[in-house]
Amino acid sequence: MKNVLILITAFLLIGCGGGSNNNLKSNDKKDDKYSYIPKKIDDYLAVRFLNKATFGATESSIKELKQKGIIKWLDEQLNMPLNNKNQYLSKTIEIAKKFEPDSFDKSINQYLEDNDIVFNKDKASFHLRRYQNSAWFEIAINSKDQLRKKLTYALSQIVVESLAEPIFTRRAEAIARYFDILQQNAFKTYKSLLIDISHSSSMSLYLTFNGNKKEYIQNGSIVYPDENYAREIMQLFTIGLYELNLDGTPVLKNNKKIPTYTQKDITEVAKVFTGWDIKRNPRYGLVGFTRGDLTHPCEFNSQYHDYREKRVLGKVIPSNLSGSKDIEALIDILMQHKNIAPFISKILIQRLTKSNPSPAYVKRVAEVFNNNGNGVKGDLKAVVKAIFTDKEFWDDLKNKKIVKFKEPVVALTQFFRAFNAQPFPKFKIKNKNFYIYNCFFFNEPTYLGQVPGRAFSVFNFYDKEFIPNDKEFQNSKSVAPEIQITTEASIIEFNNHLFALLRYYEKSLGLTFNGNINWNRLHLDCSSEQEVVKNALYKNIDSNTSWDDIAFSNKKDALNAIINHLDRKLTGNRLSKEFKNILFNRYIEIVKTNYLNKNNKPLRDFYKFITVPIIVAIMTSNVNMTE
Repeated sequence: MKNVLILITAFLLIGCGGGSNNNLKSNDKKDDKYSYIPKKIDDYLAVRFLNKATFGATESSIKELKQKGIIKWLDEQLNMPLNNKNQYLSKTIEIAKKFEPDSFDKSINQYLEDNDIVFNKDKASFHLRRYQNSAWFEIAINSKDQLRKKLTYALSQIVVESLAEPIFTRRAEAIARYFDILQQNAFKTYKSLLIDISHSSSMSLYLTFNGNKKEYIQNGSIVYPDENYAREIMQLFTIGLYELNLDGTPVLKNNKKIPTYTQKDITEVAKVFTGWDIKRNPRYGLVGFTRGDLTHPCEFNSQYHDYREKRVLGKVIPSNLSGSKDIEALIDILMQHKNIAPFISKILIQRLTKSNPSPAYVKRVAEVFNNNGNGVKGDLKAVVKAIFTDKEFWDDLKNKKIVKFKEPVVALTQFFRAFNAQPFPKFKIKNKNFYIYNCFFFNEPTYLGQVPGRAFSVFNFYDKEFIPNDKEFQNSKSVAPEIQITTEASIIEFNNHLFALLRYYEKSLGLTFNGNINWNRLHLDCSSEQEVVKNALYKNIDSNTSWDDIAFSNKKDALNAIINHLDRKLTGNRLSKEFKNILFNRYIEIVKTNYLNKNNKPLRDFYKFITVPIIVAIMTSNVNMTE
């Protein structure tokens, strides 16, 4: 870890400069609510903003943002309709049907309907986790409602459900459905999100309230309801461990933190989650790979529910409420708690924009969480807009401050989007006697230290309060959660993976590789990079000129051109002159040799031996791995 931090610090020293904000202009009108947000956006701001608000800037999204401006772009994203509420699950089913048509022979709609045709129940396919993973990445890469998808991913790290649950290793449709629940509620209220996850069959399995029974006597001892979900819905999903001020700082009494709840509260909340089990389970509470429906809400069994009065956080849930009314009453109590606004607001800021937001930033967002302006609490659409339009966020951007380390999986999606990843038009899988058409196929990128929907525990991939073992972080008490999963090995693996993708799946060169069974199936489009090199290399000369006969000045210009092009495309011109000089001096040595004339294919060899390594160097540099 120490070596990783040294590497990060070194890149910070050489990579934070560069770029120009000469074109930035603010609106001078005093009545403009967002006067601090530039009306004219340059490449630098566009790329940095989009890399936070989406799964990665693209040529088209940069152009769109610069044309529309920040507020219009945000409003359009926030009001974009969710055209397919079952997007993650239906895409997973679609891919499963392509790979295993005999096993999954019903239509997608039949599997989605709430009936006895239960997707993957009888098959319990080990391969489904790969179909679900492929669906997730395809949606992240191609969806137009990028802000919703980015928020969905952020929520998946707050209200965690994970394939770490053993049942899900063969029933990964549960994870696909869970992402659908998150995205369906991403622009609704936090209350609606909590209600839906509290009725989720997969959540009942993951945090073990399925099959919960009211207190009963067994062999002379009292058996109490499982308390797992009861604890985590308070500790992690709503109010946290300790009382907070509105700005997210702890409330102190006699210089000590004040707990938000007691063991008695946990016991009472557990009573709420009795009588619930996965849908279509033939035996209440029994768990197995081929049991139940994990794509529809839990079923309620009144026989096992505790109908008594419950007292939670000093509030009363009346007796004799139905199972769903009990849950809603509990969630109303949690939503009314003063902690929920600062607790959830701060985590959302950390996941979306800044690891160490000031108390003032947290307070402003928490105020919006408490009241969206129309008396609604927990309006996530209003909260997200507040996060992305806050003055502190924009001051950081305009002052070129690095305020967050990029999550590895987000760095990967940004790479895919920057190079317009497209599905393979046709490929075969080992031991299959048929072709699969127009389909992405992604391996789980475990080398990154994280895979969406694969958090190591309910506490997510990393501790949100993680402070690296580095003097600067320790002295300032600054958190850097993403660094907790970053190792020298993961950086090397990421580097190698990008090399393989760029060399073997580059669309514009027309290269065809059948590839190993375990390789990803996708095409990358580096045609614009080829065009940049070609225009500089063959300036004022015939395009068939051999490498030896091309003037050295043209070769040098081509190297400079590709470095500058990739700087703009990948970082928004964030690379410092020093960093670009390092790249130039490294690869000018190759340009000076006849190495690129090995096959008498200068453009292809320039791509393979210069463009690809430069792309990887920029993608894995700290300039790109920070936000």
